[in-house]
Amino acid sequence: MHLEFRHLRVLLTVAEAGSIRKAAARLQLSQPATSAQLKRIEQELGGPLFIRSADGVKPNENGQYVLRCARDLVVGFDRLREHARSAAEAHREAVAPLRAGGTAGPLVSLLISALFELDPERRLTIDSRRSVHTLVKALGQSKCDIAAFGEFPGFPLPVGESVATRTLLREPVFVLLAEDHPLARKEKVGLHELAGEEWAMPEADESGVHAYLHLTCQAAGFTPRIAHVTPDLAVAQILVASGRAVCGVWPTAEVPTQGTVLRPLVDVPFHRRLLLAWNTDSVPAELAEAAGERVLDAYLSLVRQRPQYLAWWQDGGEGFALGADL
Repeated sequence: MHLEFRHLRVLLTVAEAGSIRKAAARLQLSQPATSAQLKRIEQELGGPLFIRSADGVKPNENGQYVLRCARDLVVGFDRLREHARSAAEAHREAVAPLRAGGTAGPLVSLLISALFELDPERRLTIDSRRSVHTLVKALGQSKCDIAAFGEFPGFPLPVGESVATRTLLREPVFVLLAEDHPLARKEKVGLHELAGEEWAMPEADESGVHAYLHLTCQAAGFTPRIAHVTPDLAVAQILVASGRAVCGVWPTAEVPTQGTVLRPLVDVPFHRRLLLAWNTDSVPAELAEAAGERVLDAYLSLVRQRPQYLAWWQDGGEGFALGADL
């Protein structure tokens, strides 16, 4: 038998208990097994370490020496273990998970992919929300580290002093029409031509999406009628295909084509800014900058996968989307 660290604990337990029976109970072993193990340990160490009697056991002179050494080793090992655990915990805290967020849509998935590529060893947690206001609040309260989302003109989001932002591009809204709609024959649709239509829209929230639609349509000479409210694009598409509504759609969205057509709006009256935002206390500027570049590159790849969006982009849209006045 080779002496192992666990054998030292057996010796110390026997000495502290004063009997093999009590030691066996503490070690959760049977008394015969404890007695046999103690004998094997004594044989490995050259001879008896305890004086056995009807009253129990007590260490002999050699046993007293061995027990002093065993205590020193056990105490030293316990200190080593505690130090190692504390150091490991400190390391885990120093390399805390990166908390990434966003709102529904492809932008958050592009951000997640970028962060995986930039720091593959770091743990990443995701907080994708429907409410952009809740997301921005989480950034300001250091509950989220980095996020991607959209912001409508005239409705700035309160990001907080510890949050930095970068505008990636301007994204237009296209209009989804029934394939037999009179305007479906046109390559581009003027917003004023949608006067009198019923709209399907997501629910009103702090982003100002409904108010922005009203202001934009009023500038085109009419007040929009929001007849249907749904966050589900598939539901909106059914309403549009049946001729009961029109719907604004981001051009990167994957829209079922059956029964509907997607058309850009003339002069880009309706759009949003796509932003990358990060908490400066937890995200280095270098990481945020690199993430922004990767997200933008991935977005441009997405543009090339959407034929109608690519046509708009090549027909002067690129200047609007990536203009110097972002």
